[in-house]
Amino acid sequence: MNPVLEYILATKTVSDGHTTFPLQFEIPPEEGESLQHVIAQIQPKTFLEIGMAYGVSTLFICEALARLPTPADHIVIDPFQTSQWLGIGLRHLREAGYERLVRFYEERSEFILPRLVAEGTTVDLAFIDGWHTFDQTLVDFYFLNRMLRVGGVVIFDDARWPSIHRVARHVLTYPAYELFSRPGPEFRHSLLGRLRLRVARRKLVRRILHPDLLRRPWDIGPGRYIAFRKVAPDQRSTTWYEDF
Repeated sequence: MNPVLEYILATKTVSDGHTTFPLQFEIPPEEGESLQHVIAQIQPKTFLEIGMAYGVSTLFICEALARLPTPADHIVIDPFQTSQWLGIGLRHLREAGYERLVRFYEERSEFILPRLVAEGTTVDLAFIDGWHTFDQTLVDFYFLNRMLRVGGVVIFDDARWPSIHRVARHVLTYPAYELFSRPGPEFRHSLLGRLRLRVARRKLVRRILHPDLLRRPWDIGPGRYIAFRKVAPDQRSTTWYEDF
């Protein structure tokens, strides 16, 4: 593990160079390791991350990207890096030696993502951990769907939050997406198999039962984040709609 990341996790503190702060709003080590497993499996050329904060997830990601035969371009979007997080995430990247891997945008995702789409940017992996309202997360996914290549994976952090859970349920209805089998430490084949069966059963009984009876916050995935693979081009018609 990179010494900077190891020190942060061991001390549970971060620093802006003058003041030390308790570590908050970070992904746990097991999630970071699971992200690294996904990176090793997909071997992305371009990774896009929304939300950096103190940079713990970014350090996990960059550590895995640096191990690839050809290190990937890592696009990071965090409009509050200077104002709220005091530049600590960027400081950690410099200290860890990963600054060269990162293309950083200190802008709101709803402004920068359309520009990236217009520039023809394609993404192999995306990690959404920005503003956690339903509408913001859905907007982030809307633009990422336009950039994500077929075979690519999009990951939603904090999938047990009602707002994120709701977006994830919506993504489940897209014909172009399927649940991604995570090979990381928190993944269990039998659990995912039961989840897929549950999704199939839900589609069957949806015609009979009111959908609200099926909207339990624990039925979307086994961990704190959920991942989807894009398995085909998104070719929904203008009249397409599926209840979620």
